[in-house]
Amino acid sequence: MKKLVTFLCTLCVLLTLIPAGASATVKSSFADIGDETTAAAVETLRLMGVLDGFSDGTFRPDESLNRAQFCKMVILATGSERELGRYSVITVFPDVKPSYWASPYINLAARGQGIIKGYSDGMFHPERTVTLGQAVTIVLRLLGYKDEDVGGVWPDGYMSMADSTGLTENVGTDSAAPLRRGAAAVLFSNLLRASTASGNPFYTLSAETTLKSFDTAAGTMTTDAQTYTMDTPRDAPGLVGSHGQVVLRDNKALTFVLTPKNKITAITGAAFVQADASTRGLSELTDGRDDYQYKKNGAAASYSDLRLGDVATYSPALNTLFLCDTRLTAYYENCTPSPDKPESVELLGGTVFPVLSTATDMLANFKPGQVVTFLLSADGRIAGAVDAESNALRGNAVLIRGGGESGNARLLCGGAEIPVKLGIPESVGAAARLSWNKDNSPRFSSLSNGISGKLDISARKLGSTRFAENVRIYDETGASLSLDDFEADTLSGSRVASSHTNWAGRVDLIVLDSHPDARSLYGLATIQLKHNTEQVPTPDSEGRDPDDEDWEPTYTHNTQSVLTLSIDSGGTVSGPYNITYDSLRTGDMVLVRLNKKGNAVASVQKLKKLENVAFSSWLGKTVVSTGGQSYRVPDDIPCYNRDNGRWMSLEDAQAYAKRATLYINDGIVRILEVKT
Repeated sequence: MKKLVTFLCTLCVLLTLIPAGASATVKSSFADIGDETTAAAVETLRLMGVLDGFSDGTFRPDESLNRAQFCKMVILATGSERELGRYSVITVFPDVKPSYWASPYINLAARGQGIIKGYSDGMFHPERTVTLGQAVTIVLRLLGYKDEDVGGVWPDGYMSMADSTGLTENVGTDSAAPLRRGAAAVLFSNLLRASTASGNPFYTLSAETTLKSFDTAAGTMTTDAQTYTMDTPRDAPGLVGSHGQVVLRDNKALTFVLTPKNKITAITGAAFVQADASTRGLSELTDGRDDYQYKKNGAAASYSDLRLGDVATYSPALNTLFLCDTRLTAYYENCTPSPDKPESVELLGGTVFPVLSTATDMLANFKPGQVVTFLLSADGRIAGAVDAESNALRGNAVLIRGGGESGNARLLCGGAEIPVKLGIPESVGAAARLSWNKDNSPRFSSLSNGISGKLDISARKLGSTRFAENVRIYDETGASLSLDDFEADTLSGSRVASSHTNWAGRVDLIVLDSHPDARSLYGLATIQLKHNTEQVPTPDSEGRDPDDEDWEPTYTHNTQSVLTLSIDSGGTVSGPYNITYDSLRTGDMVLVRLNKKGNAVASVQKLKKLENVAFSSWLGKTVVSTGGQSYRVPDDIPCYNRDNGRWMSLEDAQAYAKRATLYINDGIVRILEVKT
C-alpha cells in the first residue's frame, strides 16, 4: 500500500500548455473564402507563388484538384522549379507527352524526386481527381517516409502517419475523398511547419514573430524582429498583423506561416489517471476544459474507461485526451545526458525512447543496469517509471514480429506501432508478451487465443466478442492485414493463432495462422502420373497355394496409376505427394496444406492471379496497389522467371521486366512471376 501511495503522489506532474501569441484575423484576398484557417493557408501559399485565384477574383476552395495540378503544387512548394528544364523533353508515362502542360512537373516528381507513381496500367492519368490519400502519400514521401516507416495497408498507414505528424490537421481524414483546393492549401501550409522522417525541419523557419509590413518595391518583408529580403517579392496584406514564422531559403523569405491557434510548442509532460474512472487532475492538463473527447489506445472511450496509471496527453487542436495503458518492463540500458535528468533512454537493444518531463524525477530513482517498468504515452514517449517488482502497475507490453530492420519487432503502444531493436524467437509466434528475467535477458511468452468461435469479418466479431474499432489483424509473419483483404466473410476459429482484448473487453488484436493443423507451402506445382505395377501371387491350376511345397509360381500383374504433386517454393522442392486433384496442371502456382505430420497433402488450391501489374504501381517494396485494392508484399517473396524457369530476387525481377503477375492469398502477394 505504501508503494501505491508513493506512486500516486508522483503521478501529480501535469502537462503545461504554451499558448500562441496574439494574432490578428487574417483577411482573405478572395471573397469566396470564409474560413479563417483556409484563408490563412491560401494567403501563405499565394505569397509563396504555389497557387493563386481565378480571373474572376474567386479562389473556388471547394473545387477538386487533378493529379497534374497537384504535382505542380508539390514542385512549387518544394522550390524545385529550377530543375524543370531537365525534365521537359522526356517521357516517363505514355499518357504524359512532352507537349502536355504539366509534363515537366510530373516527370520531375516521378523520376527526379521519386515521390509519385503511376497506375497498374503504366499510365499516370493526369486528369483524374487526386484523392486525399494519394496527396498525403506524396507529401510524406517528400518528407522521406517509406512504406516500412508507416506500416499498415495503403493508404491507411500513410493517413495514420500524416495524422500523427500534424499534416492533415484541418484537412480531413477520408483517404478516398477528392482533394479540394482549400484543403490542399491547408495541407501545404502544414507541410511548411513539418519535420522530415529523420526529425529535421523540412523548411528553415524564423523564431515566432509578428508580421508588420511588405514593401514590394524594395522586395522586403518586415516583422517585429527584423526585415527580410524576399526570394520573390509579393504582397499579402491579409497576413499583416498575424503571429507566426518566416519561411526561409538561402536566408531569403519565401512566405509567412501562421502559428496555429492553441498551439503546443512542445509537449513537456503528461498526466496520470490516479484512480479508476477518475478525472482528478486532468483539468490542469486540459487548461480547465471539460468538454473534451477521450481516445484510449486509439479507440473512442469515456471517463469510465480510465484506469489507474493510464498516461494522458491532450491535443487542444482536436480537443481530445489521449490515453495509453502500455507499460513496458525492460532492462534499462543507457540514458542521455545523465541518469539524474535523462532526456532519452535506451531500451530493447538500443531503441531510443524520448523522456517527458513527468518522468524526470521518477527516472532519477533508477540507474542503467536495472529492470524497470516504464509508463508510455500514446506516441511512445516515457511518461513515468516504477519499480518492476511493484504490484501496483505490472508490465503488459505486446510485440509483433517484423519491424524497421530485418528480424526486429514492433511494440504496440497506445494504438501505434513502434519499431524496436529486438526480435521475437520463431518458436513463440508472430505475437508475444514481453517481460524480463532477473539475469537481464528478455522473456517472451506466446500470446494465446482464449476466445472460441469463428472469425466473422462482416459482423466484426471473434466468436461472440466484438472487434474494437481499431482492431489490428496480422498474418503468421507479422504482416498487417486489412479487413478488406479477406475474400471470405467468415473464417474458422481454428485459423486464429492468438488474440487480445482491450480494457473494454473488445478484440483489438488478432494473429492468424496459415492453417491450424497443417504446414502451408506456396509454390510452383509439378504434376506427374506414375504407373505402379505389382505382382500378386495366385493359386496354380491345381489349386495349390504359395505356401505349399510343390506350388508352381503363378502371378497376376496389377497396374495402378498414381498422380503426384511436387512444390517448388523459391528453389526448395517438397514432395512428391500423392494427390487426387486432376484439375491441377504443371506450372500452376498453388497453396498446399500438409497434414500434421507433414507427409501428406490435406488440401490444394490454385492461387488467385493478378496479371500484367506494372511495377510502377508499387508503393515502395512492401505494398502494391492495383484494381482499387492494396496488397502486402513480404520481404522474402519468391520471384519466378517464367522465361527460363529460374527463381530470382525481387530486385532482379524488377530489372528484368516492367510488369509482373501476382499470386495472392489472404491479401498478401505470395509469389511474383515475370516474363518478357
